[in-house]
Amino acid sequence: MQIGLLFGLFPKELRKEIESKSIGPIQYAADALQWAIVRGLDEYTDLTLINLPYVGSFPNRYEDSNMASFEFSHKTGAKDYNVGFNNFALYKFYSRYLNAYKCLSNVFNSKIDVLIIYTIHTPFILAALKAKKNNPNLKICLIAPDLPEFMDGNQSFLKILLKRVEGKILKKALLKIDAFVLLSAYMIEPLKVGLRPWVCVEGIYDQKANSDLPGVKSSGKNVFYSGTLAARYGILNLLNAFGLIKDPTYNLWICGDGDTKEEIIARSKKDERIKFYGQMPREEVLALQKMATVLVNPRGSEGEFTKYSFPSKTMEYLASGVPSIMHKLPGIPDEYFQYCFVVDREDATGLKEKIIEVCEMEEEKWRSFGSSARQFILNYKTPIMQCEKIYNMINAL
Repeated sequence: MQIGLLFGLFPKELRKEIESKSIGPIQYAADALQWAIVRGLDEYTDLTLINLPYVGSFPNRYEDSNMASFEFSHKTGAKDYNVGFNNFALYKFYSRYLNAYKCLSNVFNSKIDVLIIYTIHTPFILAALKAKKNNPNLKICLIAPDLPEFMDGNQSFLKILLKRVEGKILKKALLKIDAFVLLSAYMIEPLKVGLRPWVCVEGIYDQKANSDLPGVKSSGKNVFYSGTLAARYGILNLLNAFGLIKDPTYNLWICGDGDTKEEIIARSKKDERIKFYGQMPREEVLALQKMATVLVNPRGSEGEFTKYSFPSKTMEYLASGVPSIMHKLPGIPDEYFQYCFVVDREDATGLKEKIIEVCEMEEEKWRSFGSSARQFILNYKTPIMQCEKIYNMINAL
């Protein structure tokens, strides 16, 4: 079986350029998950990547109006294609569609049996469906990490209008997808999966892409958060909870970018215990994470979008060996809650109390809890184990 991947990851040849030219949040979590899928599926079959990186649009979110085309190898012997496109706002979507289709039709034609698309990205889906007209035997599998209607927070009127138009196009296009990989079982209803094959793969932890060393309890009590700094993800509740802690030995470390950035900076000026690191390369974030006393995901269960998402930091946090705190979100399978501290009250007081509980634990208990969480991820959520579900499904198409 020949498998093609229509992805948007960051090849090593482009990573530094993407980091230097991006304005605002960089899709590190999506990049990490895509690479984990590549490494997992590589254990079962040969892959060819057709790649158009997920970067912000020129000129507001990226400093270059064009992305380059070149061949690369994701592993020894592989022949992969980074497909260039015009990155100018709005026009980029047509350019991504057209150039993805040209690569699919010119390079592959009838050479692949299954095409796997990462995320519900309209240009990719339309390019794949057009390629299928030339090769009716082609099967298309869609990986859906999020639903488009819940992916953005604050939107302008124009963006809302464009999303509605896109939604009508997607509604018809998604009916032609052959199989799905979902990060939440709740997605089967809004995507109208019906009787078509699907598997739930809520995430993947790739140990090769992360440090092998577990967390080490450092001096002080260091509370850590990394990720998108969106208000709807509860970051302000974390700031409020930390503000209720008066102990000077406590610190709050925050990494990332988003719409609460200015508020975080303002609070860090008033409280020297709050350290804002901004957006950092993933390797540096992971190193800092392992020096923390507790890792916090303050996202609450309010909002329908929580049913349809699995926060990517969940696996990363648990695998670190540092105890984690989170709320009981519907999109997270119950098995995970055995390995983290759950906040019952979704307010600042409830979160404050749980932070203090974990930070004041005896070191032996702290280390034991973190170690069991880490082993759970390393034993059951590896690329090989998670991608076996995907391979078995597409092999039966």
